[in-house]
Amino acid sequence: MAETLKVAKRGMAGKRKAGGAKRSTGRIQVRRETAEYRAAAQEQAARVREEIDTALADARRIREEIEARIESQWHNRPAPKPTGGGRRLRAKV
Repeated sequence: MAETLKVAKRGMAGKRKAGGAKRSTGRIQVRRETAEYRAAAQEQAARVREEIDTALADARRIREEIEARIESQWHNRPAPKPTGGGRRLRAKV
């Protein structure tokens, strides 16, 4: 009975090794696919960075235009009208 278990284990050990070889081949293929995904992700990240930089440049330009418009309106505003200058007296009832 002990001999049959040893023989059975030896038979299974051969199957495990064969299965292990298939797994390592699969891992290499997965790494190749991962490299393709990584390259695509890097390209997309570069495109997104360019879009962000463009958006930031546009935002800065718009902000400068708005600030210039506000400043020109501030300098060109009419002078405030002078008021009585003194305190108003309330009428006593």
